[in-house]
Amino acid sequence: MTKIKINVNNLLKKAMDQVASVGIEHGKINPEVIINTRAKKRFGQCKKVPYGEYDYEIQINAKLLEVEESKIMNTLVHEVLHTCKGCMNHGRLWKNYANIMNNKFNYDISRTSSYEKIGIERPKANYTIECQRCGNKFHRQNRSKIVTQTDKYRCACGGKLKLI
Repeated sequence: MTKIKINVNNLLKKAMDQVASVGIEHGKINPEVIINTRAKKRFGQCKKVPYGEYDYEIQINAKLLEVEESKIMNTLVHEVLHTCKGCMNHGRLWKNYANIMNNKFNYDISRTSSYEKIGIERPKANYTIECQRCGNKFHRQNRSKIVTQTDKYRCACGGKLKLI
């Protein structure tokens, strides 16, 4: 089976065109998508660039290159929406724009996503913490206070946490 190489820069242009086509004005974005090979917790990032020809740059997780185009587009449109005036967060205006794009182009843009939802294998966590009440699991790559001092933290449900 031959692997088709996806041109993410063309997809970014398509995402920008779609956003503009519904009357949403996006910022001045660098047309070169940065492929982030180190990101573990995020699938995309919109960064304000303090200098140069463009106001924003967009990064995507290298793992996204393994999934279908629609999942990449979902992430790219999400990030393009962050370049709109007043949308560097996931506030009311950003959510309104995301709903417009979801309805018009059948996307599933939301504030967060998951490895399972996108169809990517989750990187192996070095540490797993489990709530003793609800069973919720938290995965951590690095040795942090929640890993070393688990007894000092609680789950959102109020349950005690345990390193497993």
